[in-house]
Amino acid sequence: MTLVELKKSIHEKIDNLDDPDYLDMLNTMIYYKDKVFVVPDHMKEGIRQGTEDIKNGDFYKMEDFEKKYKKWLKE
Repeated sequence: MTLVELKKSIHEKIDNLDDPDYLDMLNTMIYYKDKVFVVPDHMKEGIRQGTEDIKNGDFYKMEDFEKKYKKWLKE
């Protein structure tokens, strides 16, 4: 299938769609096609440090936070 044929086929399918949610999803996909999230340099060090912390076991589990949170509410 050539590019022109593919575009024509897609146009025909879109023209026959009556689902606004699906059309909105397609529109969003097309809009964001070339918009890639790039992690800013100033954030990369924090991500690297967080990854190292996890590897070294230097983190809290959710249960630990929940216990501490309940304790703070009682005070």
